[in-house]
Amino acid sequence: MKSFARVLLAGSIVALGFTAPVWATPADDARAGYEADQKGDYATAMKLYQTAAAGGDAYAMFNIGAIYFDGKGVERSYILAMKWYKQAAEKGYAAAQAVMGSMYEQGQGVKRDMAEASKWYTMAANQGVLQSQNALGVIYMTGDGAKMQPNLEQAYYWFSIAAKQDASATARAGRVKGKLQPAQLADLDKKVAAFKPKT
Repeated sequence: MKSFARVLLAGSIVALGFTAPVWATPADDARAGYEADQKGDYATAMKLYQTAAAGGDAYAMFNIGAIYFDGKGVERSYILAMKWYKQAAEKGYAAAQAVMGSMYEQGQGVKRDMAEASKWYTMAANQGVLQSQNALGVIYMTGDGAKMQPNLEQAYYWFSIAAKQDASATARAGRVKGKLQPAQLADLDKKVAAFKPKT
């Protein structure tokens, strides 16, 4: 009798193992959301992205921000876009950090703030985002009035970093180079050579 009960119990466990549902991970939901997004099914995409975002998926948070930013299937809202981009950016998602920098630079959903733009661009640039590296070069080359003065050393540094991926940045770095002292350039060139994107 005992052996029959054990066999029955073992059989039930095996049967449950085969019939138990397979739960999607947040990354699975984010991928499925992206597929729906690409097909133009924004309602399904949003549901899947929100499920993934609730599970902590930064890619899903970023894509919810993009849906609001572009007004895909929802009313465009830079404020809601910023909310979602910020969540992804704070989790270290480089693309979201880059967009945050751009939104602060343009004053989209927030008051224009070049110091805040520079902060977010720097996070993305340190992860290797080319557009943020170039943006920082421009910000530091031109400044922004009382809040941010030009900083030619930083401009040269970021243009030189960008030049590793973008030949046009070489010309920008060259324009700044002539305004710096040889000792400054030697120090900056060492830092540029040592730069490695953070992951």
